[in-house]
Amino acid sequence: MPFDTLVATAIHDAKNSLNLLNAWLDEAERLCPSPPLAQARGTAAQVAAQLTELLVLYRETQGVLRLSIDDQNLPDFIDDLRQEIAPTARYARVGIEWRVAAAEAIGTWAFDGWQVRLVLVDALRNALRHATTHVGFELSAEPSGGLRFTVSDDGPGFPPALLAGGEARPGEEGSGLGLRFARLIAQKHATPDGRHGRLELNNDQGARLTLILP
Repeated sequence: MPFDTLVATAIHDAKNSLNLLNAWLDEAERLCPSPPLAQARGTAAQVAAQLTELLVLYRETQGVLRLSIDDQNLPDFIDDLRQEIAPTARYARVGIEWRVAAAEAIGTWAFDGWQVRLVLVDALRNALRHATTHVGFELSAEPSGGLRFTVSDDGPGFPPALLAGGEARPGEEGSGLGLRFARLIAQKHATPDGRHGRLELNNDQGARLTLILP
């Protein structure tokens, strides 16, 4: 078995083990709720998501990545996102403002719900980690046609290298895995007339990440 295939298989197995661990942590928290169990469950879910992102990036290098585009009910999609990112004691100091009235107005939109959810959950977790007191999430219509998902915080903002389109330097701004994954998923969403999704980063009293889907 080629080494890169062996690594991909090991990552897949580790991800499945973490999902199983998370299921047991869910059961433990149901039987005996406690802040440490909630923290452990959130950490296991985050690591499993990172391994999933790594596998998606690997599939792209092999030319076998395919998105599963389907109509998504936006109010339901946002509700699921809210539940997954419910703040734990670790982020008790931070409030999340959800500006999602457009979900009802737009109704449905076609995109890969699973992959986009991974992008947004990762962005929200990063925002919670770096925020001082406030995180914002907004869904709006793109004027040229499309959806805009925006995650913002009141933290120190993105480093200049990221705003210039560079990659994060491991050990300083994290691994950069989440942003690389987000850019890939945005670009992979495309319309028959050639419009592609994109990721925008800027600083406005903190970091602001916008995922635009065509």
